[in-house]
This record gives sequence, structure tokens and C-alpha cells, in this order.
Amino acid sequence: MSISKTPAAPVIASRGKIIMMAIIAGAVITNLYCVQPILPLIASSLGVDQTTVDLVAGAALLGFAFGLALLLPLGDRFDRRKLVLGQIAVAFIFGIAAAAAPSIWTLIAAAFGLGVVSCVPQQLVPFAAVMSQPSERGRNVGTVVSGIMVGILLGRTISGVVGDTYGWRAVFGVEAAFMIPVFIAAATLLPKGVPSTQLSYGRLLASLWPLMRDNRPIRESMMVQALLWACFNAFWVNLAALLADGPMHLGSAWAGGFGIIGAAGALAASLGGRASDTLGARKVIGASIAIVTLSFLLLAGAESSLIFLVIGVIVLDIGVQAGLVSNQTRAFAVDPKAQGRINSLYMTATFFGGAVGTIISGWLMARLGWQGIVAFGILLGLIAMAIHWVGSARLPQKQVSPGA
Repeated sequence: MSISKTPAAPVIASRGKIIMMAIIAGAVITNLYCVQPILPLIASSLGVDQTTVDLVAGAALLGFAFGLALLLPLGDRFDRRKLVLGQIAVAFIFGIAAAAAPSIWTLIAAAFGLGVVSCVPQQLVPFAAVMSQPSERGRNVGTVVSGIMVGILLGRTISGVVGDTYGWRAVFGVEAAFMIPVFIAAATLLPKGVPSTQLSYGRLLASLWPLMRDNRPIRESMMVQALLWACFNAFWVNLAALLADGPMHLGSAWAGGFGIIGAAGALAASLGGRASDTLGARKVIGASIAIVTLSFLLLAGAESSLIFLVIGVIVLDIGVQAGLVSNQTRAFAVDPKAQGRINSLYMTATFFGGAVGTIISGWLMARLGWQGIVAFGILLGLIAMAIHWVGSARLPQKQVSPGA
């Protein structure tokens, strides 16, 4: 039998506090994605092939999924601020280990560990949800998610430039050094977390299964976003190889530079949150799936046209980011007292999908080339649309209209 506290009325965060959470979240998430533009540099330096070097990026995402599953639920039981600070400190250590890695397998292990402790941004999303008025929850969650997405995309840009100039090891060194001011900012500005349950760690983890089993909105959000995130990573993890090995023959700095283009779509997360507040999450989710699928039709021409590549990047990021926050908002609405556990389920599924998409797409890129990636993205989009359509068909009409 679950024993839960009746939590005190939550403190409503100022807009400035929400923005600071978004900045911290964006800074930490760069640990996870800095490797993607420099994969060709790592492969050349350590003497491995494309399929093997893609395991570095896959390990980081898989580690992130493990961190979400094992660490995120603790935010419902303990002070989330202390969890955030501890993870940032350990991220510094793993960043140094990655920079000094003597072999590809040591680097893969360090990337996995860095991924585990870099789930800090998803500790901050429940902060934003709990510390918001119901009418502003989607907007504030969208702001933090926008910070995460800007960090993902601009982190790639910085990584590409640093890697091209100073080598791939410098990228991890810079990431480690960056954790020092991030730790100071988080220690100074984050509020104390208020536990919402007294469940033991084992029972907290055990409660995840019934939470997912008994709530279809959570299950659907998990499946759809896992597929969209697989699309997102299938594109980004293979972009550097497309630019370097394809007819364009462009380096890591160019691959990173596309992060700036993708960041133009980061506002979609905030706009998606507002749209979810007004139109309903389900409508926004359906539109997001359609946009992601369309982006891969555009990206079919990316091998020979920078115009198709640029437009495809923007469209892809708009769809994925709007889907991320609208699926998350829908899942959070199930139980305000289980935000950490809901986010653990949701984001674990999301990044597990990203890790699987990264690994499969590396195999496809090596054997079928860029068009294999395009076909993979379209297939995943169609599967996500089928899941969403079946879920909509099972809802009573009165629930479909508001997008509950």
C-alpha cells in the first residue's frame, strides 16, 4: 500500500527562475550531444569504422535512458536540488575521463557514464511543472524544454568548431570545464525541492509499472515520443558522415554549424506548450508527427542540395520539439503528485528510442547510405501516426475535442 505525504502548497516560480532553469538544463544537456559532430574525428583518431564510432553516441543516449529510469524517480522522494548538484559534479569527472580515453571502448564507457548523470535537465522539468499555475504549466514546461533543445543544437555547433580546431579530446575537456560555472549557478539559484512521497527507493521504482500500465495517456506519449526521438537522432548522428563523405566534403565545423539552423526551431517547444494549453495536447501531437514525417521527405534531397538540407533540418526540429513538450504535458496531467516518476517513464522511453535509432541508423548509413536514413525516418513517422490514430479512435468524442 502506497504511503504518500500531502505536500505543502507549491511555491510558484517567477518567470526569471523558470528561464534560469532552462539555461542550466541547456548547459548540462550539451554533455550528451557534443559527440555527434565529432564522430568522424574520433573514428580517424582511434582507427575505427562508422558503425563502431556510432556506438559512442548510442552509449551516451543509452546511459541517459538508464539515468532517467534509475535517478529521476528519486526527485519525488528527495530534495531534487541536491540530486541536480550531485549529478553535475559527477558529470565533470566523466567529462575528464572521456577527454583522456585511450581507446574506443574506454570512450564508450565514459560516454555511457556521462549520459547517466546528464539527466539533470529532466530533473528540472518537473520543477517547472510543479512550480507553475495550471494555466501556465505548458508554457513553463515548454520554456525549460526550449532551453534543453537550444543546448542540444548549439552544443553541436560549439563542439563542431572546437573539434575542427583543437581535436575531439578538447571538446570533452571544454564540456568538463563548463560544468564548474553550471554547478555554481545551480547551487545559487535553484530552490529546495519538496518531496511528494515517502516511498522507499525500491517501492518508488516498483510503482513505475502500475503507473504506466494504468494510464494510457502516459503509454501513448512514451511510444510516440520514442519514435520521434529516434527520427531526430537518426538524422543528427549521421549528418557529419553525410557532409564529410558525400559530395559536399564538409568538415565537423559544418556539421556543428547546422545546430544553429536547427536552433531556429527551438521556439517550437515553447509554442507547442502554449498550444497544448489552449488547443489540447493531442492536436499538437498529431501535427508534430506529420511535420516530422514531412521533414524526411524533404531530407531525401539533402545529398545533393544544401537548400533541402537546411529546410529539412528546420522542419524536423520544429516537429520533434513541439511533440516533445506536448507529449510531456499530456503525460504530466495524469498525476501532479507523481511528476518525477511520470517524467522518468516518459523520458526513459524517449531516450531509449533515441539510442536504438542511433544504433540502427548507423548500421543503415554504412550499408544503404543516406536514403536508408530517409526511409527509416519516414517509417518511424508512419508508425507514430498509427499509434496516435488508434489512441484517438479509442477516445470518446467529448475527450477528443479538448485534447485531454
